[in-house]
Amino acid sequence: MKVWFPIIIYIAVLDVIISHSLHNQHHGWQYLTLITCWIYALVIGCLCFTPASYNWGSVHKVFFYFHGVPFNVIPFQAFSLEFFLNIIMTIPAGCYVFFDRRHHGKTWPLVMGLVIGCGIECCQFLINLIFGVERFADIDDIITNFLGVQIGFAATWLLNKTALQHWFDELQL
Repeated sequence: MKVWFPIIIYIAVLDVIISHSLHNQHHGWQYLTLITCWIYALVIGCLCFTPASYNWGSVHKVFFYFHGVPFNVIPFQAFSLEFFLNIIMTIPAGCYVFFDRRHHGKTWPLVMGLVIGCGIECCQFLINLIFGVERFADIDDIITNFLGVQIGFAATWLLNKTALQHWFDELQL
């Protein structure tokens, strides 16, 4: 039962954050951004913090262990479907990074890509260490999550330069 505590805690924290955000003054399209962001974050939480381990390939990697918790610090040992799915998984995060009006300068998506990538992997390592959810931290996942955020941000930035700019302005928080 304790293996489900991380996702329960994650959902509770996510609800508090979104509830707080919804109480700020927003207009219709901004609510769409907040609600879809909440749904996306919920899906990411279920994919990353539940005890079920998703194995998209039979790639063998060399893992190190800390108190029985596996982690990989050697990048690019092997490429599998999981490598590319991690990129796809975080592309929407890059879009949401763009829709946050507080972003300033060219370093914002870089910083957020690192925060998201490292945040997911560090949380997976810690919840495995504390709750034994059979997850592992992988440097490849940090890299692919970072790349996904950058791709999502760049694609949204490019689309914002088209006729969609007015609509994108409405979606920004």
